[in-house]
Amino acid sequence: MTDKEVVIRLEGVSKKYRLFENKKDRLKEALHPFKKKYHKEFYALDDLSMQVRKGEILGVVGMNGSGKSTLLKLIAGIISPASGEIDVKGNVVPLLELGAGFNPEFTGLENIYFYNSILGYSRKQTDEILGNILDFAEIGEFIHQPLKTYSSGMKARLSFAVSVNINPDILIVDEVLSVGDELFRRKSFAKIEEFFKAKKTILFVSHSASNINELCSRAIMLDHGRIVLEGTPKFVTMNYTKFLFSKPQERMLLLEKFKVTREIESSGSDLEPENNIFQEKDDFSTLPQTSLEKAYLIPNFTPKSTVLTYNAKLKVHNIKIDTLTGEEVNALVQHDEYYFTYTVDFMEYAGHINFGIAFRTEKGLLITSRHFPEKNKYLVREVMNGESIIVKWKFKCLFNPGTYFINANIWREINGNEQLLFRGADLFVFRVQGGMLKDRGGFFDAGISLSLEENNEIQTQSAG
Repeated sequence: MTDKEVVIRLEGVSKKYRLFENKKDRLKEALHPFKKKYHKEFYALDDLSMQVRKGEILGVVGMNGSGKSTLLKLIAGIISPASGEIDVKGNVVPLLELGAGFNPEFTGLENIYFYNSILGYSRKQTDEILGNILDFAEIGEFIHQPLKTYSSGMKARLSFAVSVNINPDILIVDEVLSVGDELFRRKSFAKIEEFFKAKKTILFVSHSASNINELCSRAIMLDHGRIVLEGTPKFVTMNYTKFLFSKPQERMLLLEKFKVTREIESSGSDLEPENNIFQEKDDFSTLPQTSLEKAYLIPNFTPKSTVLTYNAKLKVHNIKIDTLTGEEVNALVQHDEYYFTYTVDFMEYAGHINFGIAFRTEKGLLITSRHFPEKNKYLVREVMNGESIIVKWKFKCLFNPGTYFINANIWREINGNEQLLFRGADLFVFRVQGGMLKDRGGFFDAGISLSLEENNEIQTQSAG
């Protein structure tokens, strides 16, 4: 690894805080003539060394109090270390405590210029991105009002809009993206996805193993201010989950094992799995498809994160979800069947084409996708100039309650090569009902059920 590749370097970094039992002890220590200590020292980071390469996406996991936020704040320059050296090359945008650094007496507009000046942006540079910031924040005329009159959500949205519309070399993302409603949150995650796709250097803290595994190229686990695991995301998250759900006395043993396996970078683990205490019989059946709920249409429930890409003369319109009886809906019922439909008008020769569909979560996680006819295969007949095709994807709503987004793509084959004609990212949004279903998690309902069998054989043991 050359020095040019390393953009973040920490050598022997420690950060300690003084902990007092009460305010009186703080005052006693300040006034004591012999400088008697009334505090205990707490090391949020303890002699930590690490490096991050340019373009690397580093996932950071750890329990509360492990030092994750302290590490990010040190790299962002928000706080200073007690000892050690930190070298960061390039401008850093931290998405940590949204609204930090804003002045409550300034208007929203004044805060944009104020915050960007702290990051080293000139007024002219801020002018160039001001329109993007205002469009993204969606707070309208409130931009001219003092920040102290904003709701907490409006403050967070403005801060987020300012941060993500700066083009950083290094992006630091904590799990703070719960800004606004589900449509604005998806818009926020879509913006973050742009940074991931652009190969920016990113430090990403998340409690979601799936997010770490899907988005990151490497991961580390922190415990009591030290790196105890590093390697592939799957290796780290798997062992972190094991650690998280272990008993306190078992965690010490795991930490010793982590110390031995610290240098392992593989997709698996050498750690032996726990013995199963309770063996369940595999007895699965389909949940009944009856429901008292009815699908309906939520007015004005449309995605704010849609990105359309056209590489041909065509038009995609009349995008909707219909019930099998033809009723337009976007609030769906589990286990019912629906059509996702749209019309494509071709204004030039398209030839042999292929259609694609994908369902994603609010955070952009791919749940399922499909090609027609198949991936890298195309319709036998050619699509000509002037044709109009109604595309109807039939699907069964097996998603758990929540909000989901649909992507659609159209490709064509030219001289043996695939060419993208159209891509609609977050083309449509729908909600799956079922707020009372609190006994399940995840995104997909596999129809899991449980049966219990009693063992009537009673074993006795004679005394003595």
